[in-house]
Amino acid sequence: MNEPRGLKQFFAELKRRHVFRVTAVYGAASFAILQAADILFPRIGLPDWTVTLVAALALVGFPLALILSWAYERTPDGLLKTEPAVTGELEAIASAPAASRWPLGLAALGGIALLGLGAWWVLGRSDDPAEGARTYDSIAVLPFVNMTGDEENEYLGDGLAEELLHALTRIEGLDVESRTSSFALKGSDLVATAIGDSLGVETVLEGSVRRSPDRLRVTAQLIDTDDGSHIWSETYDRAPADRLDIQDDLTQQITEALAIALDPNSRRRVAETGTENAEAYDLFLQGRFFWNKRTPDDLDVAVGLFHKAIAADSTFAAAYAGIADARAVPAGWGEDPAPALDTAEVYASRAIEIDPTLAQAHASLAMALMMRDLDFDRAEASFERAIALDPQYATAHQWYAELLSATDRHETAVSEALRSVELDPTMIIRWNFARTLYNAGQYEQAIEQTERLMADDRTDFAPASIYKLLSLYMLGRYASMIDMASDEGLPDPLAKMARDSLAVLGDDGFPAFLARQLETQVRLTPPDSNGGGRPGPVFAASAWARADPDRALDYLEEIGRDPESVDARVEWFGVLLDPVFDDLRDDPRYLDLMRRFGLQP
Repeated sequence: MNEPRGLKQFFAELKRRHVFRVTAVYGAASFAILQAADILFPRIGLPDWTVTLVAALALVGFPLALILSWAYERTPDGLLKTEPAVTGELEAIASAPAASRWPLGLAALGGIALLGLGAWWVLGRSDDPAEGARTYDSIAVLPFVNMTGDEENEYLGDGLAEELLHALTRIEGLDVESRTSSFALKGSDLVATAIGDSLGVETVLEGSVRRSPDRLRVTAQLIDTDDGSHIWSETYDRAPADRLDIQDDLTQQITEALAIALDPNSRRRVAETGTENAEAYDLFLQGRFFWNKRTPDDLDVAVGLFHKAIAADSTFAAAYAGIADARAVPAGWGEDPAPALDTAEVYASRAIEIDPTLAQAHASLAMALMMRDLDFDRAEASFERAIALDPQYATAHQWYAELLSATDRHETAVSEALRSVELDPTMIIRWNFARTLYNAGQYEQAIEQTERLMADDRTDFAPASIYKLLSLYMLGRYASMIDMASDEGLPDPLAKMARDSLAVLGDDGFPAFLARQLETQVRLTPPDSNGGGRPGPVFAASAWARADPDRALDYLEEIGRDPESVDARVEWFGVLLDPVFDDLRDDPRYLDLMRRFGLQP
């Protein structure tokens, strides 16, 4: 079929004016530029909208390029207006064989296709990342690298990552790796794919923070752990006072990049920081940084920073909860738990009054009710509320396991303690798991868990071996217990005396010998200036519990003289936990003590 003469003339004119050639070259070049921008821009920290801008400019520039190629031609003298065709020129072009005309036309069509494909790849997928995109259901948030060069600003990267982690845990259906597991990789040179294999997550969020007196630069990127590709990246360069806005933007964009559709209420809940005061938020981040170290001195520093945050914003619920957290943990009790637990209860209650959705506050309140008041019903309700609000809050599971052990629900207690380890395998939580196994009478498992603790690189954790020692005692494996005590620093003369006594007295007589030795040690240990240093009556009672129950009960009676005392209640809570007293629990004297403490026998 012959082409109409007018159409042939038009296509001949397009060829003469190099429109086909420009179309092919422009399309191929645009496609290459868009692909390069899509790959390189995120890696150098440019925001996503810059790639979109390149695509838009390519589309807008295409008709302009065609118009210019029609109107002008390139000559040795530069760009000049294209002159009309001379007589017969178009006819010669049009009458050329099809084999010489169609390749250039097909190249032009290919250029248009490449331009369209490149633009669709960039613009089409950014319209709605939640539609037609892969969805991810797990993430690890790594601590942001401090690029400032000042250790005093270390809290910025850690704090921002931790708050993002907490925000993401509020998204239903998203599995967020625990803080400890993620932060254990701080300073690691592992690539995203290796991190994915190690933590079992589909995505990793990493970034950096650089701070100057007047600028705060935060760079973040979300990486697919399957192939190491960048799902999303962004750079924020703002005033330091805008760090709250940065966090809100980060959380929103990450959820979008994960292809998670949130309703307005969920989006609002995820983005909440609890304060609009930048100074209060900065102080809070510093406080959490020290709280996470969990030493007595660091807890005191954390409390001071939380108080400053409250002074800057008296309605900042998380800062009140921070004080409650710091005073609810035993490391913050010092020699007298009463003031610390009173403080925990007051500040936890205030935090809940301001924001009833704070899991940490409910857990700290439960700790105070459990330890200070022995009010297990209210404490359990608070623990359950904390876990419902944040199922991944390991400390709530850890403390709840203690309540379950104290109320003789050991199977559930072990399950809760195991869950806390899965969420946050720090030394103190793993140690608590060993204690829960011991409390449940699972002595072999407690020994196994303790041995794992003792094999850990952190050999400076002093209590790590205690529940292996106690479990060996409860199993009647006294020789192994003596060997272990010797390895742990028991003086040779005492070790030899213990072995000789075991040989003479046998297994039946050894507990009484051990109790006498421990009792003597208690009498010889002078109290320090603060009234501490000397083991209390619970220690002595536990020593005699298997050898002489009546003598053990005499020591327990000392605790029961003042059942309203917080110190006595905390000590009695320890009695409820320890299986060494199991044979005493049906004794009338023990049942009377239970009633004195307001507990049902």
